[in-house]
Amino acid sequence: MARFHDDEAARWFAKADRGPMSADDRREFLEWLDEPENADAYQETADAWSTLGAAKRADGLMAMRAAALREASGVSRRRAIFGLAGAAAAAGAGGAALMMASAAGATIRTGAGERLTAPLPDGSSVTLAPLSTVRVQYDDARRRVRLIEGQAYFDARSAPERPFQVMVGDQRAQGSGGRFQVTKQGETAQILIEDGALDVVAAKAAASHRLTTGQMISGPAGAQQVAAADLDELTAWRDGRLVFSDAPLPQVAAAFNRYSSDRLSLASSSQLDGIRISGSFRYDGTREFAQALRAGFGLRVRQVDETTWEIAA
Repeated sequence: MARFHDDEAARWFAKADRGPMSADDRREFLEWLDEPENADAYQETADAWSTLGAAKRADGLMAMRAAALREASGVSRRRAIFGLAGAAAAAGAGGAALMMASAAGATIRTGAGERLTAPLPDGSSVTLAPLSTVRVQYDDARRRVRLIEGQAYFDARSAPERPFQVMVGDQRAQGSGGRFQVTKQGETAQILIEDGALDVVAAKAAASHRLTTGQMISGPAGAQQVAAADLDELTAWRDGRLVFSDAPLPQVAAAFNRYSSDRLSLASSSQLDGIRISGSFRYDGTREFAQALRAGFGLRVRQVDETTWEIAA
């Protein structure tokens, strides 16, 4: 039951920073907060994030919260205290889809179709693609972030005396700062540098690789290769787009399914496997893409349910 309260607290904590709440949301939040267990979970989430140094005062958000509390009838002092404390901490949360925190660190997570940019305690930032999870752990010696799954773009402030360290799988990438992207899908990881330099070393590897601007390292554990990175294609998701150059349809469908809340379901077919796709597409445009397959390739498209489109030859 404690985990339920924590998850609900994280949901309200994140919702507070997305903008002014509707009247219905304000009423629902205050009713939820009136339960002591919920209030305690909310305060713990806010306190933990503040411990990491990310909480910042936001006058507009504080004013909105105070107004919401005034509008509600019978608001207790306890509810007012927790509401305002949460607003202060949420100002530093960056609109995370879901955030769970403890004194040791914070976990930031996105769901299907959700993309967010969250500030980190030192003024750096991380942008998460949909279905991504990062764990933030800072101390006096280093800034450490672990990508558990998905894709994250970091804009790390330069601080040579306090290295920025990204862990992905069995690899550790470290540098003084810069802009870089890290991806993890199953056992395959990719690190690319948009600006700056990172030293990358795998746990079981004797040698390290130094990546500089425009380079990337990718592949399964133990078989990574360094190559030039197509930055425009590989970072297009930050603008809500997917870019493909002669990519097989199954790969394209998998990308849409990762980034969009809608889904493409491909029938097993060698004909579908042979279709190649090039172009730039909105990743929330799954339905339009399915219809384009019908028009451009003569494929059969059937809407299975509200969010799923079945594609067949």
